[in-house]
Amino acid sequence: MPPFKTVCASKKFPMIPECPLEGAGGGRRKRSLTCFLRARACLTGTIRPMAKRVSSLKQAVQLVEQADTCLVVCHLNPDGDTLGSGLALYHGLRSLRKHTVRLLCHDPVPELYRFLPGSEAIETAQQSVTVYDLALVCDMSQLSRAGRHEPLVRAARRILQIDHHVPQEPFADVRLVDTSAAATAEIAYRLLRALRVAFTPEIATCLLTGIVTDTFSFKFPNTTPRTLRIAAHLQSCGANISEINEQVFETRSFSAVKLLGLALSTLRRTEDGRIAWAVIPRSAFEEAGASEEETEGIVNFVRSIHGVQVAMLLRESPNRKIRVSLRSRGAINVALIAQRFGGGGHENAAGCTLEMSLNEAEQVLLQEVQQWMACSTSTNPSA
Repeated sequence: MPPFKTVCASKKFPMIPECPLEGAGGGRRKRSLTCFLRARACLTGTIRPMAKRVSSLKQAVQLVEQADTCLVVCHLNPDGDTLGSGLALYHGLRSLRKHTVRLLCHDPVPELYRFLPGSEAIETAQQSVTVYDLALVCDMSQLSRAGRHEPLVRAARRILQIDHHVPQEPFADVRLVDTSAAATAEIAYRLLRALRVAFTPEIATCLLTGIVTDTFSFKFPNTTPRTLRIAAHLQSCGANISEINEQVFETRSFSAVKLLGLALSTLRRTEDGRIAWAVIPRSAFEEAGASEEETEGIVNFVRSIHGVQVAMLLRESPNRKIRVSLRSRGAINVALIAQRFGGGGHENAAGCTLEMSLNEAEQVLLQEVQQWMACSTSTNPSA
């Protein structure tokens, strides 16, 4: 297994972590932004003391082996990667005979992921603050993504971050962060192998679901030879990729399909056809009888339009905030666009939340994306 890249304290400024070298192809802009965010975290006191140490797979294994009580936390608005990774770790830790293993998520498991083995064990209710030996945080670059369970994570004796996003807040004692991984499930796989956990069909199904959802069934450019090797091994351990694809991509409720139709009826694009977007106001959710979780995958329909390089889906949440999903093709890094609004994600898939009206958000985002693409074109005329 390839080693994780390391992060060390800066020699010049020992209290501020060096810009990370996790993964491949980060680029100077991405690295400098991460440096700034980490420096700000240090200055505001959100960095944990041990987070300044070098992180490695070996250290992560030591943390798990030394812990008797473990807390696994998935991020709010859960997707297949955070749920698949969290459930695989939950099953794996239980197989290691830990005294206590709990799995928490701020939001309920979306219906399309309830086929995952053990999903009924995920707890959502706010817990009294108990000090666990180890909190394992899945698929989060910011601890605020833990929602109501953030205080419980911060109270743990040690925090292990397992993620494939560019870090935005150095909250963990040990970080397993690899931005070249297609999914956090890839990293959870490597950790479970290092712990010598037996890969049951249940664990394999959870991990493969995480990989399948974050690669859009191996169609996204984040799919690597390593991704395919891991997927092949998980299939040999009992995961059924056909059933996973059927559950995740081919099965929808009546209300979800009705919402898809309402969303696509708002479809628009720029004159040059490079940017396309759709919007979902609260009235559409009410008309379809649909929930927010049933918007998953709609943005990919927008992205599939011939000639579209950036796709956007704007949806109005119950608290009237606007949740935005961004997708792109090629070298356009929508994660950097999302970061402009306090969000994040990956080069070709990202998101953010805006506190303004739906119309305002539409105008602001369109202007930002157009400016970004104009800059990209001027620096790379062949784009």
